[in-house]
Amino acid sequence: MLSPTLFVRSLRRSRRIGVRRRRPTIARRGTWRVYRYHTVPDDSVHSAGPGPIWTDKPPVVASFAVIRRCEELCMAALHEAIPEGHCALGIHQRLNHIGPIAVGAEIEISARCTAARGTYSSWSVIVRDAHEVVGEGRMDFVVVYRPHFEAHRLAHKTVIVTAEFEENSAH
Repeated sequence: MLSPTLFVRSLRRSRRIGVRRRRPTIARRGTWRVYRYHTVPDDSVHSAGPGPIWTDKPPVVASFAVIRRCEELCMAALHEAIPEGHCALGIHQRLNHIGPIAVGAEIEISARCTAARGTYSSWSVIVRDAHEVVGEGRMDFVVVYRPHFEAHRLAHKTVIVTAEFEENSAH
């Protein structure tokens, strides 16, 4: 058995030469979820913003609304397995919005975990309305320990943004 001092030295050396500690896989490959959603006017392209680039379009569901629902389904599946204090963050979203969705239509979103490694997971998504497949793509996530993420990855950015906002508000 290693003494505590030798263990710490061994751990430091393994980190220095690139040996990484394996984290348990959070998501399970093959996990499958299906979600039905009735689209609403807030999902339309008209709600995206003012001006003719948004208002001069037919009354269809915007891609951002579809991506949001796809992300929501995947994160809900991940949430079932996430340890307390952790959260899932989207790191890559790709959706081919291949057919129009009428505002008010019901859509069905299917998500299947296609890859899971440590805190990373990738999900294949398919979106259908009553007539056809209207979207397909991939959503990737990483699970983070929220207090650590906020302290080490977000805090300095928040300080900078807050200072810039206060400076701009003073003028």
